[in-house]
Amino acid sequence: MKPIHIKHKLPKELYDRLKDIESFRPPQELAINEGLLEGKNLVIASPTASGKTLVAEIAIVNNILTKGGKAIYLTPLRSLASEKYNEFKERYPFLNVMLSIGDFDSSDPWLQKADIIVCSNEKLDSLMRHNVPWLREVNTIVIDEIHVLDQPDRGPTLEVLITRLKEFCKDAQLIALSATIQNADELSEWLNASLVRSTYRPVELEYGVYLDGKLYFEDKVKKLPEAKLPEHQIIKDTLEMKKQILVFLSSRRNAEAVAKNAKKIVDKYLTEEEREKLEKLSYDILHVLESPTRQCEILSECVKHGTAFHHAGLVSKQQRMIEDAFKKGLIKLISATPTLAFGVNLPSHTVLVRDLKRYSPDYGSNWLPVLEVQQMFGRAGRPKFDREGRAIMIARSEIEKDEIFEKYVKGNPEEIYSKLSAEPILRMQVLGLIASGEVSSRKNLLKFFSKTFFAQQYADMGKIEVKLDKVIGLLLKYGFVSSTKEKLLPTRIGKRVAELYIDPESAHLLIEKIKSGRKNEMFWIHSICSCNEMFPLLRVSPREFTELQNKYLDFSDEIEEPSPWDLDYEVWVRAFKTSLMLFDWINEKTDASILEEYKETPGVLRNRIYISDWLLYSAYELARIMKVKDLLLPLNKLRLRMKNGAKEELLNLLALKGVGRVRARKLYRAGIKTLADVKKAPIEKLASIVGRKTAEKIRGQVTKKSLNSKIDDF
Repeated sequence: MKPIHIKHKLPKELYDRLKDIESFRPPQELAINEGLLEGKNLVIASPTASGKTLVAEIAIVNNILTKGGKAIYLTPLRSLASEKYNEFKERYPFLNVMLSIGDFDSSDPWLQKADIIVCSNEKLDSLMRHNVPWLREVNTIVIDEIHVLDQPDRGPTLEVLITRLKEFCKDAQLIALSATIQNADELSEWLNASLVRSTYRPVELEYGVYLDGKLYFEDKVKKLPEAKLPEHQIIKDTLEMKKQILVFLSSRRNAEAVAKNAKKIVDKYLTEEEREKLEKLSYDILHVLESPTRQCEILSECVKHGTAFHHAGLVSKQQRMIEDAFKKGLIKLISATPTLAFGVNLPSHTVLVRDLKRYSPDYGSNWLPVLEVQQMFGRAGRPKFDREGRAIMIARSEIEKDEIFEKYVKGNPEEIYSKLSAEPILRMQVLGLIASGEVSSRKNLLKFFSKTFFAQQYADMGKIEVKLDKVIGLLLKYGFVSSTKEKLLPTRIGKRVAELYIDPESAHLLIEKIKSGRKNEMFWIHSICSCNEMFPLLRVSPREFTELQNKYLDFSDEIEEPSPWDLDYEVWVRAFKTSLMLFDWINEKTDASILEEYKETPGVLRNRIYISDWLLYSAYELARIMKVKDLLLPLNKLRLRMKNGAKEELLNLLALKGVGRVRARKLYRAGIKTLADVKKAPIEKLASIVGRKTAEKIRGQVTKKSLNSKIDDF
């Protein structure tokens, strides 16, 4: 089907966007035939890169231009949301595209002016708790990666969110984009949508299994170049084809090892021009942090030779630099953990899934789900560059080779199941529903949950009804909800907890800490480390217990230690170790020293700092509502120290844009300790400390007017 055939149905701006497309891909054609342009709900279940996003874009732009209103594009990951925002901004300059993925305690009023709102699932959930007025204007809702309903951590939030949207935006067209799943028909039934199922891929995918130096495809066998390790043979074979390769591993350690061990192999295939560019990139990656860690050094050395690893331990800037270099063809190999398969669009000619099994303490070593492996395979084959892509796995015997073919090549992906019965999520969602006024009684609550995917799949509300009653009892006990004549109403503090988007159990813990009236920084750091949001905590080895007990003596006046016989004692110790790490951070320990002492990588540390900031902000807000005024300043100062990783004496200087904790410390040591000192210091002195550009920048900020406002902020 060519776009010209539907020209009469499309607004001019949309047709102009599509006119250069010679013909629609099968999933797109099927969607149009199923009523895409007539506003029908659709579930598009097809492989990665099959053209699902364009289906959503056609619905969004067509509805906005013909009916007005707004569109929401939902993604499970912030990185994916940012990528889609940039794509839509470039493609549709005639529409107002906005991104909302940050602050969970904001209604983002500027979104009122948006045509397309790209946001994460959790952010929209948060916005609905703030009763955003523009939600009634939404006439298109796109849910990307809807199969994450099956994930215990993200699925329940998405499921409740979709159930709410179905009620709140009844007339909106709903487009759900999914990987190929076994029970897509069940999902489409729940969404009252037509199912568009397709196996089409724009780039043909060859499935191969490695065994004893050969790649076995369904219709051929290929002998590989000699090398010590199977993955090295596959890497060499890919590079000899002048192609790139993504290798998926089970752990960060394995990902780093593959990138490091493949350096010598990849380096031989680089041109001199590429080596020069990689040398510069290597330097930039090494110096992203204030002081390079051992991880930075290893990554930098890998990049110099055309390889890189990619996982949550890297800071976001390093991740983006690696992704951009891979897209440009500069980096030839990325070894990554499976999370990359669910993140940004990073296609490669060859994808190797080396580790097909995952170990868990409860179940031992088990095969990865077919759906998860297929998500990784989805990165194989680059449209516009490759005629075919390769998805490769490694076997260690003939029997295992046959088993891999049977499971991952000929087998079907699993069905997805609702994970809504997870209690921590239920606590947050029930309070959110009551606080927003969407439900006002137990009866209404049960009616709401009867419309969930969980209820449709299991056709038995008994299990979830028991859990809902338990949650209601807990919310009543905590004082977040009141009950009168069968009514469930939010209390003032309960409504605020819902808006803060934290687990009610964590909020209760913070409230009890606020009641104690204690202000000490270590007391509050340990308090937030005891909240559910901070899990998983740092691990503690048996030999560390004695060492940590000795360290506890330094803080025994600030934190109470439970009995070693207490069931939660191990959790307390792990929270204490995590607290020590954050305490070191706010006292200006470097990323390198924290990695060495606590084995916490910069990327994961940044995530903990983000969560800590949010929990401290929540504690501040709860203390404000409780009118415990003498806690507000200590909590605010601690929050600022946590965000900046600095001692209190640097806070005034950190108010200046362009001044982080390293520059602030340099200024402080040079006797420039306040904003007034910055204003008085000769520009030459400032330049000798922080450089000419930064000196001029910070001097410009300390006019009399801005100086007063900056001081007032603190």
